[in-house]
Amino acid sequence: MTITETIVVTGASSGIGRELAIQLAAPGREIWLIGRDCGRLEEVAAQVRANGGVAQAVRMDLLDLAAANRFLTETFPAGRRVDEVYLCAAITVFGEVKDILPEDWDLLYQTNLLSPVQWIVHFYANMVSARAGRIVIISSLAAHAGYPTATPYATTKAGLLGLFRSFWHEGKAHGVAFHLASPGYVNTSIYQSAMFRKTSYDKTIGDIESLGFQFLTADETARRILRAVGRGEKQFALPAYASLMKWVAPRMPFIIDLVHARIVKRFRQAS
Repeated sequence: MTITETIVVTGASSGIGRELAIQLAAPGREIWLIGRDCGRLEEVAAQVRANGGVAQAVRMDLLDLAAANRFLTETFPAGRRVDEVYLCAAITVFGEVKDILPEDWDLLYQTNLLSPVQWIVHFYANMVSARAGRIVIISSLAAHAGYPTATPYATTKAGLLGLFRSFWHEGKAHGVAFHLASPGYVNTSIYQSAMFRKTSYDKTIGDIESLGFQFLTADETARRILRAVGRGEKQFALPAYASLMKWVAPRMPFIIDLVHARIVKRFRQAS
């Protein structure tokens, strides 16, 4: 098969990254699947091939920045074309800041912010040389509105927002498109794999559900992201409540304050 497009997806073994990889797969497309779970990566690779694509599954812990650097420089050296990059890997922690451990901050900083910066900078250099390419960053509504009881997550996702808002102006001049997707609540394994400080998975899910916001499936989230990117939208939130809150946050912060007060009140209530 002749490869006409090369696409890289991090966080491809589960959640939004998994669904993006599957939906992006098509004849002529080579999809690089980056993730930590070999078994699940192979499942995604099988679906990519079933859709006509070429799958390259790579097990990698993005916390290992040195290993990631070796992989990037050896596999994607200067001059090797990559058409699109989707940065989806993320972790989270739930708890009040007073109970968050220093190592929790370190893990989220490296996974959610430092690693995406590493991958963006590497691929951006090649895309500038080719004067073509697309980088899609998966952030969160929390980047725009904040998220008490998940402050490290909101902080690192806000870092991606700042990165995007600065980077896309430079990229535009070089033919490189940047997009920032900010989903609200999505039903993925990020909650099961989260760290919990003086709370639990069950209580966290119950607290979220009490807010009344819609959980999207990862499949639907990926579909909406690709649709928005295809329309050329540079910065967007989804679903509708997330888009509204993104708009409201800088204009009517008192509304966001009411939501945050509810989050904190629920969190402090006994299970």
